Amino acid sequence: MLFLLMFAQVALAAPQPLSVNVGEPALVFGLPALNQAQAAQTVNKASVSLSDFVGVLPPYPRQAVLVHFFTRKSGTDSLKALHRVQKRNESKGVQVIGVCACRGEVQNHSDWVEAQSLNFPVVHDGYRVVSDRYGVSEFPITMVVDSIGNVFAIGQPKGEGAESEIQSEVDGVLKR
Repeated sequence: MLFLLMFAQVALAAPQPLSVNVGEPALVFGLPALNQAQAAQTVNKASVSLSDFVGVLPPYPRQAVLVHFFTRKSGTDSLKALHRVQKRNESKGVQVIGVCACRGEVQNHSDWVEAQSLNFPVVHDGYRVVSDRYGVSEFPITMVVDSIGNVFAIGQPKGEGAESEIQSEVDGVLKR
């Protein structure tokens, strides 16, 4: 177990200091969904909160939540990898939440997100309130949060190896 936690810190080490570190509680947030149909299917409402899935008595409990902070300029290449990870692990209690830190009108981003046909909710952090609270200044950043709401891994999975890196961390949190 210690090896997995150490591996998580090394394999997905984020380059900038964040407000949240591995082993600490994730900060709770709730934001409007850009893909409202997917949000309604996932949590039966038009907004999504981390506490919907993890923490004290979540209404839709999960073993792990992957929170992916991105902008349309950086981090969109990981969306399809996250889509596949969500599909592969949904029955195991894994949930992905995309956090689009894209400035501008909700509708512009909503149409774009809907066109991606993702199987997980993507929320709009247009004023970057949540991203700033987490200390995310360089995108993308992906965090793996365990069932009680603690950060298990943080990193910037990119490119060809992104999906296997993410899956490795998901497997690690599910084995705990």
